[in-house]
Amino acid sequence: MKVQTKTLFFSLLLLCTVSASCDKEETPEPVPEAGEFNLTAPTDKSTGVSVTPAFTWDESSDASSYALVISTSSDFVNPFIDVNELTANTYTPSILLATGTRYFWKVTAFNANGAKIATNAGISFRTQATAPVPSPNISKYYVSPDGEDNPDKGTIANPFKTLAYAASRVPASEGDTIYLKPGTYVETEPAVIPLGVSVIGSGELTTTLSSSGVKLRSGISPTANNYKLWYDGSLIQLVSPHRTVFRNNNSSAIAPANGNQTISGFTIDGNNKSLKAGVWVENRDNVTMHHVTFKNLAQRGAVFGPGDKDFYVYPEFYMKNTLIHDCTFINSGKDLADETLGNLCIAQLENAEIYNINITDNQGYGIKFIYDGYFKNIKIHDCTITLNESDAKWGEDIAIELWNLGPGNEVYNIQCNTWLSLVNHPEKFASPNGTENMKVYHVSIIDKDGVSGKEAVEIGAPGIEIYNSYFQDKGFGIAIWDMGRKNITIRNNIFYNTTVKSNWTGGVAVYIDNSREWKFSNINIDNNVFDTHNYGVRIKNSNAGIEGVHVRNNAFLDIVLMELALDGNNITDIVLNSNLKFNITALPWAFSAGISESSNVLGDPGFNRTGDRWDTYYKPLSGSSYVIDKGIDVGIDFNGAAPDIGRFEF
Repeated sequence: MKVQTKTLFFSLLLLCTVSASCDKEETPEPVPEAGEFNLTAPTDKSTGVSVTPAFTWDESSDASSYALVISTSSDFVNPFIDVNELTANTYTPSILLATGTRYFWKVTAFNANGAKIATNAGISFRTQATAPVPSPNISKYYVSPDGEDNPDKGTIANPFKTLAYAASRVPASEGDTIYLKPGTYVETEPAVIPLGVSVIGSGELTTTLSSSGVKLRSGISPTANNYKLWYDGSLIQLVSPHRTVFRNNNSSAIAPANGNQTISGFTIDGNNKSLKAGVWVENRDNVTMHHVTFKNLAQRGAVFGPGDKDFYVYPEFYMKNTLIHDCTFINSGKDLADETLGNLCIAQLENAEIYNINITDNQGYGIKFIYDGYFKNIKIHDCTITLNESDAKWGEDIAIELWNLGPGNEVYNIQCNTWLSLVNHPEKFASPNGTENMKVYHVSIIDKDGVSGKEAVEIGAPGIEIYNSYFQDKGFGIAIWDMGRKNITIRNNIFYNTTVKSNWTGGVAVYIDNSREWKFSNINIDNNVFDTHNYGVRIKNSNAGIEGVHVRNNAFLDIVLMELALDGNNITDIVLNSNLKFNITALPWAFSAGISESSNVLGDPGFNRTGDRWDTYYKPLSGSSYVIDKGIDVGIDFNGAAPDIGRFEF
């Protein structure tokens, strides 16, 4: 019995051990925290958001539900929408949001273990504003860095906060003005300025529009091949359509709209070239810009032109009555792989005036054409342009570069250290009888570093007259080639010292080179002073021929090799008449065979030789100076029995 009892006891004990788990509660696995997640749409600081937006966010791992809160205040007091128990990671409100309103939003994920708020909770967006309504009783709108971007703002007491938003609230064509109060504005959206609306700041020293780049329209990529030609990315946009099909040059052109507006009184800061461009005016007449400073823009400071066009085709329309004055550009051009962009870029202008412009840049051009150029009756004057004299592609940057010059253009009172380039496409704007395509006068170009080999002026267009100007220490003075083949006048200028940089042209004052298929004719070089050159005038022909180059009434001083040199065949009717030569070493005249020479003299001209070379240095000292009445009548006004030789008439 003892044995049986013991066996039974152990059997019962084993049974109890095996089934012990049935007599205890099972411990559940712990629930993990809801995972981190982000809000995805609407994105932070987005604008123009629909009043029925779809709110979306990333899924939070292990979340069982979400709560969404939308409010007009960042502390989410009195929320506009507050919904819970959302099981999807998207929500579209059943009620409309207010137009033109800034909203903040957040989402919280929940599960049995607690709550997890979105990592970027509290981001904001602004809904699309309704179109501004006509406001005949309102003509002035105000903006301040301390203002607020709401549709009911814009008064002097309650201003808007950003120019971009203000521009969206001002009706077009009512002659209204947006006034910028003093301060620094941080702009992230482009300011799209309607027709007839002016933007007036409180002054360049007190009002700054600062931007590290503005939002691009959908589908616009800054890496696109033609991005440099588009207004997209510029801060202030005065843009009207120029094609019936957007940016399709095969569609019909549209005449410029009447802008009738002014931009003035502020500085645009591109934050170390983070902003593409400052002001872009496209296809609008009657636009004035003055007292605006541009600094550190990525590609261009300002652009005025109708829009992109096909090359080698006359434009159907010109922008008329553009006025740009008293503006400053600082480091707002750009060296690209295939070209250099200008600080102020212009195209297809008629009856435009550009003056009192100051440009300094260490890599960009000064005033430059954009698109295909084309200009009629424009005046550029009283400008100071200081640029880089070392450029890998073109030797040095260009102060003023204009393509396709029609009649009536003028460039004068310019101070610069680099060169001017005036170029036409073949057969474009052949100069009309009695009307020059371009007059260049009272221009002073003085090289600073003394090592650049570039010319002072490049003539690649017909109908150019250059007079009363001063060129010093350039690689050579004036170059005439290609399309600059006829009706060129170079008179009453001073060329000083090209020998220190005796480049491939040989250190010449005026260089004429025909290496293409057009014949050169009617080039007049009269009443200049050529001082310290290897060559005074050098003519080279390797193609269709050169005829009718008249060199008269010039003073050649200290010419080392030849006063007039010919290189090549088919060079005819080359005249050297009534000029003076003076060398300290008493060298005789030196010129190539085949030149018609007459009445040229040797002797001391009797110049002042005091004061600035561009002012009094080369003036006759007295009425008995040797150059008096030694010239021939070439159609320039003179005193006495005959014209004097040289730059000045006594």
